[in-house]
Amino acid sequence: MTSNIKQAKNVLPTRIFTSTKLRLTTWSVLLAALSAAIASATTIYHLNQLAERSNNTRLLLTQVKEQVSRLNALEWEGISKREIDQDLTEELAENRQSTNTVLSQLQLIDQQKNLNNLFAFYLRYRTEIDGALELIAQGKIEEAMKVDADGIDEIYDELYAEVTDLEKIYVEQKERTRRIADFGTTASLLLSAAIIGILFRQFSNKLWVKNQALETALQDLQQTQSQLIQQEKMAALGQLIAGIAHEINNPLGTIKASADNTHKALQEALADLPHLHQRLTPAEQESFFKLVFSALHSQPLIASSESRAIKRKLAAQLEEHDLENTRDTADLLMDMGVYENIEFLLPLLKGEHGEWAVQFAYNLTCSFINNQMILRAVDRSSKIVFALKSYARFDQTGQKQRLQVADGLETVIEIYHNQLKRDIELIRDYEPLPEIWGYPDELIQVWTNLIHNAIQAMQLKGTLTLITRHQENGVEVSVIDTGSGIPLEVQQKIFDAFFTTKAAGEGSGLGLYISQKIIDKHQGHMTVTSQPGRTQFSVWLPVESI
Repeated sequence: MTSNIKQAKNVLPTRIFTSTKLRLTTWSVLLAALSAAIASATTIYHLNQLAERSNNTRLLLTQVKEQVSRLNALEWEGISKREIDQDLTEELAENRQSTNTVLSQLQLIDQQKNLNNLFAFYLRYRTEIDGALELIAQGKIEEAMKVDADGIDEIYDELYAEVTDLEKIYVEQKERTRRIADFGTTASLLLSAAIIGILFRQFSNKLWVKNQALETALQDLQQTQSQLIQQEKMAALGQLIAGIAHEINNPLGTIKASADNTHKALQEALADLPHLHQRLTPAEQESFFKLVFSALHSQPLIASSESRAIKRKLAAQLEEHDLENTRDTADLLMDMGVYENIEFLLPLLKGEHGEWAVQFAYNLTCSFINNQMILRAVDRSSKIVFALKSYARFDQTGQKQRLQVADGLETVIEIYHNQLKRDIELIRDYEPLPEIWGYPDELIQVWTNLIHNAIQAMQLKGTLTLITRHQENGVEVSVIDTGSGIPLEVQQKIFDAFFTTKAAGEGSGLGLYISQKIIDKHQGHMTVTSQPGRTQFSVWLPVESI
């Protein structure tokens, strides 16, 4: 008995020492792991900050492209009109100030001097174009018309190309930094998993309680699924609102400019009307009325690099006939949509009052041409407003309706028009489909997620293809993009809630999860196939559902 007690006394301190040693070892491991996690988190934070700066620089470069493009159009408008009125002066001043503000912001963040060529090109362009505008302002019209327009266009094209190249550089820099940060995040997650494994025994009871609370929260989440769908839709709409405002402003600007041009042209035409028969011979009058007839039945070209090339060709043709002020005449003819087969104009152009007659014909037809532009602008604005109302509508009845899936696709395309119109080629391959029973608002959310993801995957450049097919007792909608593709290991997770490959703040990880739930609600199914350069999401929906 005494021997057993002594043995117990000897063993007890040993066990206490061993237990204490294990606890100390455990906390040492935890402290070391925690220190490593903090260091990793700090590094990842700085990497994300660097990626954010790269992204901000890219966004500023995009603003530079838009501002310089707008400035270029306004400045050439002043040169082509050979006068700079008060409205144009104010617009130029406002846009130059905006451009200088963006460039100043770029200078502040350009620590590596990567943008020196951009500033140099912009300075050259400003020097050349300001010289021409100064001549116009001084009334030296003939000297202004002799400005090397092609040379200025070349400098502008070099400036535009430089900004585009810099955008690509900063996009690549952001992606590279994000990849490194993602690697660090993975390492941190592994470390966190090790810490959780060590602490699991100590917190198993608490985890059970938390699981019970989580189960209750999950039940509540299932009851509010419809509100979550609407919130996700409104979040996407918030990201698009700037582009939609830009889309509305463009038609409004067109309407204002067209109305102003019509007013001025009609005033000049009414003043010149009494001189028509006095200044033009019968042959010239015949040529004059043919020009008016041609302008009324033509479509003016939209300003582009192609139209500039046609205008230079037209001016060269006029010079071959020893005509003066060929650039001004070519501008007017281009505005009237008369730039091919101009031989019938030669009697008029070679006459004593040829330039006056062309200007008079332009003033007579200007109201018709501008009216067409106004109608197109109004139609464009109506489409945008209708699409926005359809997108934002929230059906609280919970009742299925008869619908055409193509209508929902077109609504989303209209909403994303600002992103699609630049460097994305949109292909619609629609097959006539029967109407189906479904929830229109929820299906619009599905098309929004798929099209938005496709645009982001292509980084605003590539080909987006939308296909609709009648398959067995249902319809199939496919959204195909030419982006970087989805890795095989990621494809298995993309429909999980809160899973996202996007950077923090750029995605909630709920888009495809919600879309999958909506398709399940329609008794349909969704599949994905992906490889670099081609990703296809296909949605099958039954024509008749329970």
